[in-house]
Amino acid sequence: MNRLQNKKALIVGADPITLGIATRYATEGALVIVASDKASLKDAAKLSNFKTVEISGAHSDSDKAAIQAAVGSSLDILVLAGADIPEEKSWVPVSKLTFDRLCRTQGGMIAQSLVALQACEAALRAGGNSSIIFLYSLAGYYSEGGWSDYTISYHARHGLMRAVAAEWGPVRANMLVPFANTPGFQACRARNPAEVDFRVSVTAMKRVGDVVKDIGGAAVFLGSDDTQYVTGMMVHADGGAFMTVPTLETSTESLQ
Repeated sequence: MNRLQNKKALIVGADPITLGIATRYATEGALVIVASDKASLKDAAKLSNFKTVEISGAHSDSDKAAIQAAVGSSLDILVLAGADIPEEKSWVPVSKLTFDRLCRTQGGMIAQSLVALQACEAALRAGGNSSIIFLYSLAGYYSEGGWSDYTISYHARHGLMRAVAAEWGPVRANMLVPFANTPGFQACRARNPAEVDFRVSVTAMKRVGDVVKDIGGAAVFLGSDDTQYVTGMMVHADGGAFMTVPTLETSTESLQ
C-alpha cells in the first residue's frame, strides 16, 4: 500500500479500465485527476478520492487549457485511456473503411492522446521521474474481420508511445495491454459464450482480469519508481492471453 504516496496522476478518459486504475491509484496514496467528457464523468463521480475535470473530447485548445489548469506545474503519472472490445454493431471491414471513420475511431484516440501529451509535457518533465501509460487492447493485435479501424488506430498509438519514449526521456512511456472483465468483454461473451469461455480456459491464468486488482496493480507498477529505467515497452496484464488467444470470436458472417 501507499506505493504512489504523494504522486499526482492524471487519467484521460473515464471507462471501466481507467476507473479501475484510478480506484487502485487512490488506495495507493496518489492524488488522482480524471479528465473526460461530461457523460463519462458520471461514472467517475460515483467514486471517492478523485478530482475531475471536464473536457469536450474535441481535441481543442480549450481542452488543452483545462488539462493544464487541472494538472498545475508538476505531474508524476499520465494514463491515456484506450478502448473496450468493439461492439458488433460497430464492426466494419477494410473494404468499407473510410478515412473519416478511421479518424473518428474511439473519439479520435490519437488526437485525444496528442492533446493530453502536449498539455502535460512541461508538467511531466518537471516531475523529475514521471511515467506515461498508454492503454492498449487486444483489438490492436487481432482484427476480428471487423475491428480494422481499431487495429489500425492502436498500431498508430504504439508508434506514438515509442516516439514519446525516445524523445521525452527521462520521462518514460510504456504501453499496458489488459485483458479485463469489462462490459465489452461481457457483451462479447454473451454473443459467443462457448468460444469465449474456451479461449479464457486456455490462458495461463485461466481467468479474466479484475480492473482494480489486476489491471490497476500493473498500472501501479508502471507508475511507481520501480520502473524508472523501463521505457518504450509493451507490458501485458492479460493472464497469458497474448500467448494463447488469437481471437475472442471467430464469426464474421454479419460482415458479408
